Amino acid sequence: MDPEKAKLSQSLKALLRDNLQWIEDEQARLLEDSPFANAGKAEIRLFAALRGQSRSIAELSRYLGVSRQAAHQTVHKLIAHGVVELQPAEGNRREKIVKITERGQLARALTAEHFSVIEARVAEHIGEQGLQALKQLLASNLEKIDR
Repeated sequence: MDPEKAKLSQSLKALLRDNLQWIEDEQARLLEDSPFANAGKAEIRLFAALRGQSRSIAELSRYLGVSRQAAHQTVHKLIAHGVVELQPAEGNRREKIVKITERGQLARALTAEHFSVIEARVAEHIGEQGLQALKQLLASNLEKIDR
């Protein structure tokens, strides 16, 4: 393999992206036998971007790096699943806030269970200490960077 290509494939960005892809694939696989089996990756990503809080469509589109139109379409798919609802923003009639529903809270609980399974699989590969060290290093980096 070309040394430059090998270097890029082992870059932090490539490694994080590949691991994120694996996590998202595992999450989709775990959802197969759930009431949320029809959720697509875009829907899963947008729901995760809420992080349990109400957020505007504009905030979600910026966070995910997608157009407002794409975010809006995905929100409507989540509405169809019954996991979110739209409410008008205070002081801005044009802006809509995405709020998690009671069914959405059940989806969050299921997601927490799935992440326990996924993290256990990571721990099988790199050990429990490795998993905790990885999480600590990534969290420490986030605390120190300007965002």
